[in-house]
Amino acid sequence: MINVEKDEGWGPRPSRRSAADAVAGLSAQRRRVFEVLEAEPRSIATVAQTLDLHVNTVREHLDGLVDAGLAQRSRLTPAGRGRPGWGYSSRPGVAAPSIGEYASLAAVLADHVAAQGGDVAADMAKLGVGWGRGLVESHGEVDDPNRAMLGVLETLGFDPDERGDVVRLRQCPMLDVARRHPEVVCQVHLGLVRGALEAAGGTAEGVGLEAFAEPDACVLHLSRGAEAVRGARADVTTGN
Repeated sequence: MINVEKDEGWGPRPSRRSAADAVAGLSAQRRRVFEVLEAEPRSIATVAQTLDLHVNTVREHLDGLVDAGLAQRSRLTPAGRGRPGWGYSSRPGVAAPSIGEYASLAAVLADHVAAQGGDVAADMAKLGVGWGRGLVESHGEVDDPNRAMLGVLETLGFDPDERGDVVRLRQCPMLDVARRHPEVVCQVHLGLVRGALEAAGGTAEGVGLEAFAEPDACVLHLSRGAEAVRGARADVTTGN
């Protein structure tokens, strides 16, 4: 006989892989709610104010995260008379999946696209533009297009180093795949930058990427009418 007594936040945590799958399947708005949760419980009103969303919308998303095993619910510390409200927090060991968890999938896709032959650069750049737009738009309005774009690169693990109109990308989350198929991966990354800038209200005109330009970095040019991707040879080594 198995006795099941359901209580908020009890039971085993999702495995790392199942949690990653669950987070990856969230809508853009629900993922925003998930990303602001912390170890200490936060009230619905606090989360709503942080994200500039209606409390009813936030409540729906938080309850959905609890049902999915990605968040837990507990009573807040009483602040006066009456029953304290609910607080929501992240569950231990549950975090948004990093780009590294998708590296093997990216490798398979890049190998497949490269094997098709022909000029895939334009299609890959368009794919990247859509990716960049989606990442920026999921976080709401932004004031500075460059800051928004750099935030995307930082989140994805590129370790960008901005020096005026030049940004050195000191890390690449898909380096091994990029070395094999720069015509695929580097074009996606260029499109990512362009899409992020455009979604944030900036311009992507003149943006160019020199892949494997330095011993320890690729170089992104934000205002230059250069060839879209230069130096993207699979046999170029990097100090990364």
